[in-house]
Amino acid sequence: MLTIDKYAYQNRWIAYSPSGKSLFYLIILVLSLTGPLIVQASLFLCMVPLTLYVVKIHFKQYLKWLLLPFSFLLFSLLSILISISKDPSSFITSVSIGSFYLGISDVTITTATQVFFRSIACLSATYFFVLTVPVVQLTKVMKQIFIPKILIELTILIYRFIFIFLEEAVAIRKAQSLRFGYHGIKNSYRSFGMLVNTLFNRVMKRYNEMVITLDVKLYQGEFHI
Repeated sequence: MLTIDKYAYQNRWIAYSPSGKSLFYLIILVLSLTGPLIVQASLFLCMVPLTLYVVKIHFKQYLKWLLLPFSFLLFSLLSILISISKDPSSFITSVSIGSFYLGISDVTITTATQVFFRSIACLSATYFFVLTVPVVQLTKVMKQIFIPKILIELTILIYRFIFIFLEEAVAIRKAQSLRFGYHGIKNSYRSFGMLVNTLFNRVMKRYNEMVITLDVKLYQGEFHI
């Protein structure tokens, strides 16, 4: 079981209505997307301690998860913040590259600031939802809002195969590490290639085993959710 999944089943609000938690998440998400900067910053500052309390999680662990998407966010902010132009007059500061200038303007700073606070507000709200609504409750909510059954089944299957994928990947990497497969760059590349190949074969094998199991149980193309 994933660490996040464990917290989702052990949080203080596990007995609360999943529909209520989902509605709360949607309200916070809409406010994070459409509210002014002060609202977005306030939501982030409120959601973080609320999540820590409800999920019973240490701040260091939460901070690790929070920093995971920040590399993507950083590159996005840099692409927004830095503009290229032939006229440097609109830039606060700039660097010339040939006949062009790379610089930062008031407009790009404002836009980057808005994107940053909107992103962290949405991220904190999403983490709260993920850590308080396990997949079983999420399935109930999807049924209540009349999500097509085929999409619910796909969600469950994908969720299941995430665990299979991670389980096999960890087992293969441990075996390779015990054989010093990741000592040196050359060995690391070769071991990683073998891991991907073996992982694909093992996942396909597990998939075939699941198909055989479903056939034995007279599967008719529909899961009872």
